[in-house]
Amino acid sequence: MNGTGLKPVFLATLAAAIWGLWWVPVRWLEARGLDGAMGGIAMNGGALVGALTWVAARREALRLDRRALLGTALAGAAVGAYSLALVHGDVVRAVLLFYLAPAWSKFIEWRFLGLPWRWPSTVAIAAALSGAALVMGGGISVAAIGPGDVLALVSGMCWAAGAALIFSAPANPGGSLIVGTAFGATLVGVLFALAEGISLPPPGPVAQGMATGIVYVLPILALTLWSARRLPPALLTFLLTAEILMGVVSGVLLLDEPFSAVQAAGAVLIVLGALAELLPRLRPVPDGGRP
Repeated sequence: MNGTGLKPVFLATLAAAIWGLWWVPVRWLEARGLDGAMGGIAMNGGALVGALTWVAARREALRLDRRALLGTALAGAAVGAYSLALVHGDVVRAVLLFYLAPAWSKFIEWRFLGLPWRWPSTVAIAAALSGAALVMGGGISVAAIGPGDVLALVSGMCWAAGAALIFSAPANPGGSLIVGTAFGATLVGVLFALAEGISLPPPGPVAQGMATGIVYVLPILALTLWSARRLPPALLTFLLTAEILMGVVSGVLLLDEPFSAVQAAGAVLIVLGALAELLPRLRPVPDGGRP
């Protein structure tokens, strides 16, 4: 048998590819008048309405234990902060800086979940950190870090902690996990909007944003959280680096954002780090052996 089932691996990778285009509806809604946090609020609010409707239609009780509740709150904060990072910074930098998350996830696995630390994990972490440094231009200074960069880093930290809590929690209803995450993402956007002092937008663009949340955000939340219940957090987060390929390439091609050879090398290192963590997990192990 395999150390990790292929189905959650495939679905997590599919979700990552779709996440990589998250900036498209965010920027589109921004052009429609939903600037600042409002685009994320509308989309995540739409996903919340869709999830609540799905739960009600299935007559599924809304139930989360304390660990899952905190996990979905952090995962939601990650989604909310990430959508803000795409508005307040470069898409390429936001996507790549988020993917320091595997480093945080691996530390959480080892320190708090009791999972072993093997040499491929060291390679993966070193590659991710080196890649992030190259993405920042080969040198990191406080003056060079903008609001979008900070939001992307915070988003990655929240995701790492949230995924660990969801994975380690007892079985919780999938619909409840989606509702909790969508609610957390919407709440983060509302708090940020209040801090910015953004005025209420016209109802038309809000309705468009909510519809986008139902048809786009809700399915990828479902795919990601389904995988989060079955894959260790570091492996899940490394798999989500497939978003880099979609996000970076689409950002460079469609937005004409600067992307140097140094940043390309950083992207390659981050992807190689993901492979270093993933491939040993997919290696067949004897029955009764430890994956």
